[in-house]
Amino acid sequence: MPKKTAHKNMLSLLHSDKLILQILNETNEYLQQHPETGERIEEDNWIFRSLFQLLPETLETFWSGHIFPIAEAEYELECSIVLCKLGFYKHAISSLRNVLELGLLSVYWDIDDQSHIDIQNWLRSMESTPFRKRVFTKLKRNSNIRTFDDKQNLFEKTSALYGELSDFSHTKGFGYSSRQLNKHQSNVNSFNEMSLTKWLELTQRVVEIISIFHVLKYPVGLQYTPIEEKFGLNGPMGGFIEPHQVERIKEIISKEMLADLQEISDNDPDVIEVIKWINDQPDITETEFRAQIERQDKQFIEMQGYDLWIRNERKLYKSIQKNNPKLFEEKKIYFKKLKLWAKENGHLTKHKLAKISALHIS
Repeated sequence: MPKKTAHKNMLSLLHSDKLILQILNETNEYLQQHPETGERIEEDNWIFRSLFQLLPETLETFWSGHIFPIAEAEYELECSIVLCKLGFYKHAISSLRNVLELGLLSVYWDIDDQSHIDIQNWLRSMESTPFRKRVFTKLKRNSNIRTFDDKQNLFEKTSALYGELSDFSHTKGFGYSSRQLNKHQSNVNSFNEMSLTKWLELTQRVVEIISIFHVLKYPVGLQYTPIEEKFGLNGPMGGFIEPHQVERIKEIISKEMLADLQEISDNDPDVIEVIKWINDQPDITETEFRAQIERQDKQFIEMQGYDLWIRNERKLYKSIQKNNPKLFEEKKIYFKKLKLWAKENGHLTKHKLAKISALHIS
């Protein structure tokens, strides 16, 4: 493969490529020296990804775009993380306001279980994003949200957080400016532990608030739902999260608020019914689970060809060669079996469509 050319920066900026890379290196060094901070950022990111799975998916809603708000919010959260690592602390905080707004819209559009319909004009940019007052009014239609708000002043806390984030977005004087967040209070970025800590505190509050609204709307999110144990790869699409994801969400919420959330979840009649249904299902056997994996792998091979599929699989299983030689040998036998199947069924090489897709995958 030819070596890629490193192009020279043609722009004369205060924030030169060299400076930004230096700040990135300082941030990474700090995270290495303070692993608990890096772990907290990772947790916030993974918790947000878990919220995707709480949104119910049906044949009617699957292609509707109803998950767009939470998907865009997750993108904004990762942008915020990157901006923070590069020393753009004010802009990282501004992105958090987008995360908060989009996270609330995720619940707002589905408050009547009609997101696949209600979201369409906004999704197509034919309707303006609703103001916060309108969003709050609609969110209060949900009885779980009203009950929790009566005990915990949820909307008051959300407004306070939104206001603080807005002060940075609108630069409410020097105290909320980029200069204030820079270590030397200049117009040139620098790594600043205090600003990173402030950003992390705001990030945790945003993730906590959005998680609370989602588990109030989808209270099964605080229950033990061993979907993989019961269904393997063929579990319900959306509407549930795995037990380890439930525990992650519980970790981000303060104990006082979590107690009230758990009470609401435990007493929700729909939750009680669905939990009983899940627990009444028999656990999937190891043989059944392996058969599901093989069927899925064959589907991937049919779509992309064995050669591309095996290339990606080898990347995934490379680490187990040293750590688990026995499992690695089992996988080699399994790969040979599927190669023979692919050869017999004309799926050994990539199809034309797969070749085009591979340009983006490889």
